[in-house]
Amino acid sequence: MSQTRSLVVPLLLAAGLAACGQNVATAENAAATEGAAEAVSGGTAGITAAEANTASANQAAAPAAPEAVPAKAQAATVAALPLKRGYYVESDTPCGQASNATTTLLRREGIGGARDFCEFKKIEQTGPNIYRVTEACGDLQDSAPPETSTSIYTLTGDIAFTAKSEHGWERSARYCAQSTMPPDWRANDISDVTR
Repeated sequence: MSQTRSLVVPLLLAAGLAACGQNVATAENAAATEGAAEAVSGGTAGITAAEANTASANQAAAPAAPEAVPAKAQAATVAALPLKRGYYVESDTPCGQASNATTTLLRREGIGGARDFCEFKKIEQTGPNIYRVTEACGDLQDSAPPETSTSIYTLTGDIAFTAKSEHGWERSARYCAQSTMPPDWRANDISDVTR
């Protein structure tokens, strides 16, 4: 009777827990605990059943708690960064004193300066104002193919960002209306790339 009971109880527990979304190993562990209790009160046959149940529970064990979903699975892909398109100047530089070294142009398809351009390949929103951007960046004056990397953009509204590259660089910039830029930038027609 003890042998039959030690087989039926785990099966019933496994079926019941499976219906509730629980792990089979949890049922086997519960049966092993019950088998150990029988062993204390009923003899050596119960010990063997308890040991067998514990061993099979350990072999088939998967975590009882749900596993954390990787951050990439939780991210939602979006079409564009929710930033105003146009000129962005390093945060510590006044708009009227911008230079090639401190200015980037945010376009529909990417961001770049006087010497480089990063095409946005994939944009994933990972938090309320945080975006993981896969971008292919290349030097405009070099024929080498662009290098693909990932940067994390943290936005402040739709007019400022801090970007941190997987390679360690960090850049903070804010939107500057074209009319507030130095004369060379005011004269550029950027409407075709910022629409």
